[in-house]
Amino acid sequence: MPGLQSEEGQVRRRAAVLSELYKNAAGSHVDHRAPSPLAQAVGSPSPAGLKDGYGWVTALDLELLHHYTVSTCFTLSTQQMTRDFWRVNLPRMGFSHPYILRGVLSLAALHLASFRASQRDMLIEHAIIHHNASASLALPLITTMEPDEVIPLTFFSVLTFYIAFAMPKQPSFFIVGADGVIPEWFLLFRGHRSVLEANRYLVEDSSLSMMFHGGRLMNEIWESQYVEHDGLRELEDKIRSHVYDQQKVGILLGASDALKRSFQLFRDNGEDDDNRVRSVSIWLFKVDDAFVSLLRQGDREALCVLAFLCVLLDRLDNRWWMKGWGVHLIKRIYSVLNEGYRLWIRWAVEEIGWSP
Repeated sequence: MPGLQSEEGQVRRRAAVLSELYKNAAGSHVDHRAPSPLAQAVGSPSPAGLKDGYGWVTALDLELLHHYTVSTCFTLSTQQMTRDFWRVNLPRMGFSHPYILRGVLSLAALHLASFRASQRDMLIEHAIIHHNASASLALPLITTMEPDEVIPLTFFSVLTFYIAFAMPKQPSFFIVGADGVIPEWFLLFRGHRSVLEANRYLVEDSSLSMMFHGGRLMNEIWESQYVEHDGLRELEDKIRSHVYDQQKVGILLGASDALKRSFQLFRDNGEDDDNRVRSVSIWLFKVDDAFVSLLRQGDREALCVLAFLCVLLDRLDNRWWMKGWGVHLIKRIYSVLNEGYRLWIRWAVEEIGWSP
């Protein structure tokens, strides 16, 4: 499908730009009168599809909005207040911020595609079109980050994170980095962190600050505990024995220590899926930029640490938008490691139950 392939290319290009924008938005001051080079790199939205009006709405879009409010929104949280926000407040926000509405429709299309096999290709194509439209509308706003756009753009970031997870697991969808191993959602979440930290006080003072209360509580627990983990302890022993750059050793051990805390939080929260998801996202939030840099370079020892995150992803397979990511990511990591490094991640491979 030439049209779909073209849209896939736009998705990947916009995702890369989003990651870079998120990375730089925290400290940037952009001339409001001129488009940024990054916004120019994405290209101009088509007048027919991306205007601020709603002439683009089709019968399928109405079906998707209905599906979102009666089904998709309930899959994003188990907590009643959070569900109500996703069901009522977010679509309402979308009527004044079209990039939110487009994101909602994209996510709904991906959810419907996950169980409506006869229309899967068509729905995925529709999801990509809406995501491209959403990103094109949001990109110029991220470069300027006006105070009244901080909250909508924060939830745009969250929607983009869900969409990145839910997209088909193919190299053309959100897979970047050396050897095509690092998933785009990893870098998008890191960028979301930068924007959230830069605008923390605006978020905390907003009427929606309670939406972030659970995350703040998890962070306090995460910061206060010291835990051990057999599999990660063995990995740390290998790092100490085989890596001679002490600065790099510190970076790798820091990422491993953070992952131990996430494993403990995951276990402590039992069947609370919201907090189990938070135990994964908090690691993505907390891990040091130097570790992310190693991953971008395709560093084998850093990839071995990342492989252990796949165990937690696999345990969240009941979430439709995360389904299959644990196995998919560890396969990609395994494929670029030599036989020696594959022994480093043996615990993670066996814990997931995947057979190479």
